[in-house]
Amino acid sequence: MAKKLQKPSTWWNSQSPKQRKYFIIALIFSIIILALSCFVLSTKELGLTNISNYLFGEDKSGWVWFGNVLAAGGIVWVEIIAIVALAFMVAFIINLIIGLITWRGKRSKTIGSLIKSLIKYAITIVALGFILRVCGVDVASIVAGIGIITLIIGLGCQSLINDIVSGVFLVFDDFFDVGDVVVIDGFRGTVTEIGLRSTKLMDWAGNIKGVNNSQITTVTNLSREATSIVTNFVIDRNEDLEHVEAVIAANLAKIEKKVPKIIGKISYIGVSNLKENGIELAFSMSCDENDRYQVNRDMNRELLLIMRENNIKVPFNVLAVYDEPEKAGKKASDEEKEEADKLIKKNR
Repeated sequence: MAKKLQKPSTWWNSQSPKQRKYFIIALIFSIIILALSCFVLSTKELGLTNISNYLFGEDKSGWVWFGNVLAAGGIVWVEIIAIVALAFMVAFIINLIIGLITWRGKRSKTIGSLIKSLIKYAITIVALGFILRVCGVDVASIVAGIGIITLIIGLGCQSLINDIVSGVFLVFDDFFDVGDVVVIDGFRGTVTEIGLRSTKLMDWAGNIKGVNNSQITTVTNLSREATSIVTNFVIDRNEDLEHVEAVIAANLAKIEKKVPKIIGKISYIGVSNLKENGIELAFSMSCDENDRYQVNRDMNRELLLIMRENNIKVPFNVLAVYDEPEKAGKKASDEEKEEADKLIKKNR
């Protein structure tokens, strides 16, 4: 019976180290902004009358001042900072809620990634609209001329629209999910994000590749089913094959316990090749795509240990070095040395 892959038990465990670091930094930054803003606006209530009078005027509360500023459209830069900070905190809280709701399962993560991308663009557009209004731009007239703007965007940003439409279809057609190992344009990596415009992949070395959604024409998904792999192992050509096969049969269950990343059973599938220095044996098994190389390494190690325990020879390539005794050669005369120096100087 196939072994099930162990899933993370909590949302925090499902996050990568980079995502955890970003979360902690964003949380600390949000708390600092909120705490500092509340402290400054509450200086009068905290008994810091001199500071409050200096910042907000005589006998005026910071909260009252802030409300008057927002109501009267006073200091523009204060309003812009407030809008940006508010937009950042709203985006952070919404993304946190979506992450907590959709952290279980690849499909949920994929939909969550798309929703986060959509919210990021929506909050940016709304915040930009408020900033333009604070700066005195007539947003209503811009909205009224949205038909012309839409036409211009449609003509000048066709590739962007194609990317967005393709991203939506990628999610709903279920080609791949966040966390799947895929091959796109010859690049093999794990899907870390599916956005409205692009998809991000990360390979085993941490290299990240971004691909526009409209450019994804063919995808090889390696994660939907357990990956079947074959490990080849060579024994000495003079060993008794039937004795070796009996040893293998007695130790396969032992190897399965020592290599927990193997899903299901290990199958000995016979002699795969006859080499110059030995007999090549083949073993078949299944594992998660991310573990295929480690499983191969573990299989080679366990097979080598078992062969040595049972005095079964494993051939290795041996390099023989023959050290020929030196022969006394003829030494150059003074005249030959001079001729050689002339030739070298001429070449240089």
